[in-house]
Amino acid sequence: MRVTDRQQVDALLRAIQGIQRNIGERQEQISSGKRVNRPSDDPAASERINQFRNVLRTTEHRLNTVNEGMGRLNLSDSVLEQAGNTVQRAKELALNMASDTNTSVERRNAAQEVQQLILGLAGIANTQLNGRFVFAGSQTKTEPFVPGSATGSAGIANGGGASVGVSVASAPALQPDAYQIQFTSSTQFDVLNLTTNQTVSSGNTYASGAPFSFDGLDVTISDGGGPPATGDQFFVRVGYTYQGDGAGVEVEVGDGRTVESNVPGDQIFSGPTVDLFQNLQDFHQALVTNDVSGIRAAIGQFDPALSQVNDARATIGARVNRLDTIKEGLDLLSVNTQTLRSNFEDADIAQVASDLATLQNTLEASMSTLARQFQTNLLDFIK
Repeated sequence: MRVTDRQQVDALLRAIQGIQRNIGERQEQISSGKRVNRPSDDPAASERINQFRNVLRTTEHRLNTVNEGMGRLNLSDSVLEQAGNTVQRAKELALNMASDTNTSVERRNAAQEVQQLILGLAGIANTQLNGRFVFAGSQTKTEPFVPGSATGSAGIANGGGASVGVSVASAPALQPDAYQIQFTSSTQFDVLNLTTNQTVSSGNTYASGAPFSFDGLDVTISDGGGPPATGDQFFVRVGYTYQGDGAGVEVEVGDGRTVESNVPGDQIFSGPTVDLFQNLQDFHQALVTNDVSGIRAAIGQFDPALSQVNDARATIGARVNRLDTIKEGLDLLSVNTQTLRSNFEDADIAQVASDLATLQNTLEASMSTLARQFQTNLLDFIK
């Protein structure tokens, strides 16, 4: 078959176009740093690259949740250390104030510090991270511990036979305080806030079973074995209630595998063994009423309270260690997957640059050949 000049020129043009496409591909690879920029570049490699990207997205998501969980647990451990220090300080005060040599003034002064310990413990129990409550279980948008309960008791030295009943009238109005109802006569009484040492009301007229209210509380004193006597005392205490739940905040660490990244507050502050708030409040009341037996009773409650806090910290420490191990595994998986993806996707820049130089030289030679071919054809035409 005879090959005409036109066929030679067409073949040469197609070859030049192919070289130009290859040059464009190499330039794109150098610009992007990637060998595969679109599925058509290498369909099999593109599919593997997509698989690696899916693994990396899943791994990144799990790393984020693991880091968030570790942050929550580490913060929990840090503030629970403060809670333990609070209980330890209360025990030290109780040991100091249990001596018969202490005066009522000294005990009232100590009660002021205990009140600050109670408020500090409430702040710890209501710790937040990124706007979410750490110790509320899964109810992270709900403040876990708020004033919400009330109890009443009669003084142990009362001469009358009256009893006291207490109920919450308005939870938002409650203050985490202790109150003393002091009968100045058999028919009149005063109400004193033992926490602030301020008089709530005075000269109140007593009527058996008639309710009276203050600071969100409804209180009723009723004749029992007899009416109250002059000097009789009754005590009212507002306590904290737990509004969270007992559920854990789960962190996904693998397919079908999770780790709890919290310890609910009802397992630390209000149970399962002792109620830390109740212990401190009972101690506070014993101090302000100069109740030596109550102070000594409080001492025995602080050791189990401290153990309860330490047990929670041990649980948190174990979970932090587990998440730390999982994080190391996820980090390694991420690095290995990125390496594999790079092997399929990334370009060998040095090799690509060498290929580009070769192609450019080939293009120049081809263009020169094409130019000579056109020149020869033109001379033939002139002849």
